[in-house]
Amino acid sequence: METPSGLGTTTSNTTSRIGIFGGTFNPPHVGHLIVAQYALELLQLELLYIVPAYRPPHRSGDVAPFELRFEWCVKTFKLKNTVVSDYEKQRGDISYSLYTVQHFAEKHKCVPYFIVGEDALRYIETWHRYRDLLNSCHFVVYPRYCGKPYHERAREVLGELFDRIVFLNAPLVEISSSEIRERIRQKKSIKGMVVSQIEESIVSYYGKI
Repeated sequence: METPSGLGTTTSNTTSRIGIFGGTFNPPHVGHLIVAQYALELLQLELLYIVPAYRPPHRSGDVAPFELRFEWCVKTFKLKNTVVSDYEKQRGDISYSLYTVQHFAEKHKCVPYFIVGEDALRYIETWHRYRDLLNSCHFVVYPRYCGKPYHERAREVLGELFDRIVFLNAPLVEISSSEIRERIRQKKSIKGMVVSQIEESIVSYYGKI
């Protein structure tokens, strides 16, 4: 299932400049929304897929049910030419990014832009077939930290593949899903950190676990 989130959305197979913004989105927040907007603009995307992970390979514990995270994403990413996809649920099994990239590359007959946070550079070699992944897409990294702390390490690990990375010139928004979950546990406000349409649902869910 693919759910359009913004006006003027198209899922035509002739669309050739597409982006994939994957993640656990546990929960999605305004930082994710800002990255999506900048990716659409700076990469000149015709279509951006938001792809919540079904079974995140690097996460466990307090991950909200897929259906809830999917619903939150639909309500969060109200941007033009943006679609929220449940492909990783349809595929089942562990949500390896390589297979998601290959799926949308085949669907649109193009090399997609795959968008991840800068923290991915900290452990990129643990990603499933990470070299195949980087060779299958335009690997786009958005900023998460001041000072680019993991760039040199990633350069050492990736070698010549590091030069294939596209660094997105988006604002550094220091909001994280883990911080939001922790604030809810501490009975603190998350107003302004998530879109208002999902705030009550998020507080209700994470406040109980």
